Amino acid sequence: MLAPVHRCWGNRVVRESASLAEAGYRVKALMRCESEHITDGVTFIPAPTYRNRLQRFLCLPQVLCTALKERADIYHLHNPDMIPVAIILKLLGKTVIYDTHEDYSQRLLLRAWLPRPLRRPLGYLVSLSERLLSYWVDATLVTQERQLLHFSSRCRLLRNAPVLSEALMERVRAKAATLSRDALPYRLIYAGGLSRARGLFNTLDALQELNEKGFATRLWLLGPELEPCLEEAKLHPSWRYVDYLGLQPHEMVLAHMMRADIGLAVLADEGDHAAARPTKLFEYMACGLPFVASDFPLWREFVAGKGGMWVQPEDFRGLSEVLCILINSQCLRERLAVEASGFVNDFNWAAESSIIFSVYAEILGKKNY
Repeated sequence: MLAPVHRCWGNRVVRESASLAEAGYRVKALMRCESEHITDGVTFIPAPTYRNRLQRFLCLPQVLCTALKERADIYHLHNPDMIPVAIILKLLGKTVIYDTHEDYSQRLLLRAWLPRPLRRPLGYLVSLSERLLSYWVDATLVTQERQLLHFSSRCRLLRNAPVLSEALMERVRAKAATLSRDALPYRLIYAGGLSRARGLFNTLDALQELNEKGFATRLWLLGPELEPCLEEAKLHPSWRYVDYLGLQPHEMVLAHMMRADIGLAVLADEGDHAAARPTKLFEYMACGLPFVASDFPLWREFVAGKGGMWVQPEDFRGLSEVLCILINSQCLRERLAVEASGFVNDFNWAAESSIIFSVYAEILGKKNY
């Protein structure tokens, strides 16, 4: 696994690596970590460190050299950073799987670090590069159905489903038991990247209105900045109701979900948000947490309207009103939690991971390893 931008916990790369290791594959993953270590049968290798995006790309030759030293049977690469590495590996006759986590033709429209006039053309070029690469590599994995229309026939859909292994959930329950909280204030939680497009200020406005109405409510906020926004957020009147915990290990994030009352996934209708399936939504459901989410048709249809309530993304008063309804009714929260558990019993990583096994088996069969 070559994913030097990703941390070695709580993401798609780790889920895939652990599943393959459990199935008997020898898996090494080049990711962001402090030292080489083995977890869940996967050997994690520290990726080259960088301080900015330019250095990140200048590290690609080092990533390639590390990959070649491993003499792997299959090189599984993640995200557009790895396109140049994928091309060189294929030129050297290696077996390559390319795994794209987003629709970058839309996702780059949200990147604040990119000058606005460059976002759409760069998104198009990255997406075009991915599509062309899919005709050369041995297999491509995508997360959204609509991407299948534009990639080669060797492309497969592998959705981001929640991990529900009993071992993981037992560890999470143990961590959750260490998190003390009183019955009041009510606890909201948002776990994920922080930005205006991810609903940060909409959430703060709703939080302010809730407390002004007399609903004692606090927000657990977990995740990194995707764009400079925290300094402005700290000036918001409702910041005094926020407990910002920053970037946390995946199990600790899930533990906070177990201890919260309501999960939030109210993203703006920008980029590919409406077409993607947010992992946090399914993790809320897996933790028995009712959610409030953006009323995107794909989201609502996929979960059959179960497990939560829906609001217009930019309407903080609508969000406040829905939260009031949920806070006022413990019975409603419990009913939604039961609905959610039924959904994730069918949609989970244990079932979804069969796709990656079939892709690997097909490739290895053709190569006669």
